[in-house]
Parts: sequence; C-alpha cells; structure tokens
Amino acid sequence: MLLSTDIRLSEVLSALSAALDLTEGQPIGHSARTCLVGMRIAEELALGLDERSDLFYALLLKDAGCSSNAAKVSALFAAHDQEVKRDRKTTHWPRTRDSLGHVLRSARPNGSLLERARQMVAVSRSGAEGTRELTQLRCERGAGIARSLGFPLATAEAIRGLDEHWDGAGYPAGLTGGENSLLGRILGLAQTVEVYSVAGREIACEMARARSGTWFDPALVDAFEAVEHDEDFWADLTLEGDELQLRVATMEPEDRVLEADEETLDRVSEAFAQVVDAKSPWTYRHSLGVARVAV
Repeated sequence: MLLSTDIRLSEVLSALSAALDLTEGQPIGHSARTCLVGMRIAEELALGLDERSDLFYALLLKDAGCSSNAAKVSALFAAHDQEVKRDRKTTHWPRTRDSLGHVLRSARPNGSLLERARQMVAVSRSGAEGTRELTQLRCERGAGIARSLGFPLATAEAIRGLDEHWDGAGYPAGLTGGENSLLGRILGLAQTVEVYSVAGREIACEMARARSGTWFDPALVDAFEAVEHDEDFWADLTLEGDELQLRVATMEPEDRVLEADEETLDRVSEAFAQVVDAKSPWTYRHSLGVARVAV
C-alpha cells in the first residue's frame, strides 16, 4: 500500500535541481530561476494547462543528463568539465571567433604553452561532430530520465531539444525553426536568459534580441521582451534558497499539481542516483548497487 506524503513532486525536483546546477557548472538556483523565466514566457504566450505543466517539469529537469558527458568533456579539454561548461554557456559558439576563444580559455588551462597548444589542436580536431556527440549524449540521457520518472513525451522532447537553434546551427540534430518543439525552444531561450541575467537585465535582453532568428524563435523573443520593464520579474531572478523554491512552487499550474507518493520518490531517488553515477564511467550503477546491498 502506497502512503500519501503530502509532498509536491515539484518541491522535490526543485530542491534536487541544485545538484544539476553544479554538474553543469552553474550557480545553485540556475534551473529554478530558468523555470521562472520559462514559465513567464509561457504566460505571455497563453499556453494551456497541459503545455505549462509539461514545460514546468522540463525546465526543472533540463540538465538531468548533464553528468553523462562529464568524463568525456574533461578528457577532451584536459580540464574540469564544470569550468568548460560554465564558459561555454556564455560563448556564442556558432561564431568562429567566439568558439576559438572558448577553446583557448578552456583547453588544459594549467598546462604549459606547448601542452595547451596540443590540447587546443585535439579539441579542434574533434570539430562539430565531437560537439554533436557530447550534446546528444547529454540531451538523450536527460530525456530518458524524464521518461523514467513518468513525465509525458512532450517534457522529454523539450529536454532533447534544449540546445537546438532556430536557424539549424544547434545540436544534436540541427533542427530548424518549428522542427524543434515549442517547449524545447522555450527551454533554450529561458536558460540562456538566466545565465546572462547575472550580468544585468540589459545584457540579458540585448543578448535575446541579438540572437533572435538565429538561436531563438523570434516570436518567443517578442514574448520575452514584454517583461523587460517588469521590476518584480527581475527581482525574482535574484532570489536564492527557500525564497526561490517558494516562488518556483507558485509557477506550477494549480490544476496539474503532482504529488510525490512513495513509488514516485523511489523513482526520483533512482533517477538522481543515475545522475551521480554517470559523472564517471568508474561509478556506473554504483549508487544502485549500494542501495541494493543496504536494503
């Protein structure tokens, strides 16, 4: 018999999303604040309850697959994967000059000049195909975790399309325009806005406008611009800790609130154990093995 826990699933995932933030090289609260951005865009678009519910959980779980490529990123750059990922988040990587700058900053940062040069060559040789493979590994894993938690296909597809671009220059599939799901397009804009919002609203808004029609769906950028002068919205993006978690909870569609019963909590625990274990090939299924022995 399953007992009611009177706990919202969103509360559990919002709290655990802090671990995903760290593995992606972002400050704690990144996923939660991305959720605030994405749900506000959804409000401006007047999305229905089902779409908003699917989007809400996709935003919280967008980085669920981020640990799956950690070892490969670290090996390719001979650097800490979190540092590489953090730098990449603010790199306009389809632009050659910016992409080269990212490699220059990230490849074997503590090595000698010769060692760094060799590492940069190795990274450059991996090229677009290497980037596609790393992104696909991350996105497919994240989508799979969402499905294992019982979320609908729309949530998983949004996570899978997180790094696609409107102009087709994104990864892993190079989807163009509406080929990527609407929710996936919202995820891409929301997470990038959150990253740039640390530098201020003007920087974040200018970035969104500059990448409209390339990275982002122009219609979504137009919707986002409606909040440019909303002081309460930007104040929310500075929240941390319990205040942030409480604000995120208010964004969940009330008619679609999911409770976390015992079975659901078991699935969440297993999913996040997989996230932890995926950090390194040496720890594959380690947490699950420990749990079996303990129980």
